[in-house]
Amino acid sequence: MKVFCGRANPTTGSVEWLEEDEHYDYHQEIARSSYADMLHDKDRNIKYYQGIRAAVSRVKDRGQKALVLDIGTGTGLLSMMAVTAGADFCYAIEVFKPMADAAVKIVEKNGFSDKIKIINKHSTEVTIGPDGDMPCRANILITELFDTELIGEGALPSYEHAHRHLVQENCEAVPHRATVYAQLVESRRMWSWNKLFPVRVQTGHGEQVIVPPLELERCPGAPSVYDIQLNQVSPTDFTALSDVMPMFSVDFSKQVSSSAACHSRQFEPLASGRAQVVLSWWDIEMDPEGKIKCTMAPFWAHSDPEELQWRGPRVG
Repeated sequence: MKVFCGRANPTTGSVEWLEEDEHYDYHQEIARSSYADMLHDKDRNIKYYQGIRAAVSRVKDRGQKALVLDIGTGTGLLSMMAVTAGADFCYAIEVFKPMADAAVKIVEKNGFSDKIKIINKHSTEVTIGPDGDMPCRANILITELFDTELIGEGALPSYEHAHRHLVQENCEAVPHRATVYAQLVESRRMWSWNKLFPVRVQTGHGEQVIVPPLELERCPGAPSVYDIQLNQVSPTDFTALSDVMPMFSVDFSKQVSSSAACHSRQFEPLASGRAQVVLSWWDIEMDPEGKIKCTMAPFWAHSDPEELQWRGPRVG
């Protein structure tokens, strides 16, 4: 039997799903994953629970049963949160079989087997109907499909399919909305990750300078994206050339499109310099009012530095 495993494409940086056979060491796959990081992110988990509890309450206030679809359930944590918050039933989808098997055991051990069904499929293969994986569409959509690019982990196609086939129109969604932010900076250190500069080395004949060929120096290179922890970057390593600007937002409670799109914004300069690097991060709002927010913002753009969490923004 073959099982899908996520792999980062070294050329594009995107996550792709590849098939591995039954002899593959799936324990290593789980060990290299980010499951533990997410499970130990207390702030994120608290806000997910607050958002889920609020969504369940809104559905119940309308006199409806709270039927939850959890895409990418992993350990089943968010599904168990949903049932704890009062959901009537939860359909938890996990494509990675070793993790789906683990989720079955975790859900059973915590006493939720009667209200949570683990479905070991890709969400686009889930069926609806009397003989399907789900008897009817869900009215609450819960996901944790995001990577450091927000939607680079194939999130939009999964959302698009779910809205078309698996959830009710204008369903409750947790998270409800996400916004991507960007800031232009000048930084020799970060610029050097994509450029060749003269290198000074100590030799037996003293200091020598290795100078790259002029052709390489003039080569503009290709735009690159780097995953870094911006909170570890010293403020002396860059100069902000613009304010932080929201680039685009996605409302996950409505139909989304996975088609390629272009978002254009004009930055107002704060200082003169070379716009060498774009710093980028995102926020997710767990509720329609935006009162429950989980942010990836670095310390200089955080609304409350005292609440700063260890999370990874991006640089490009």
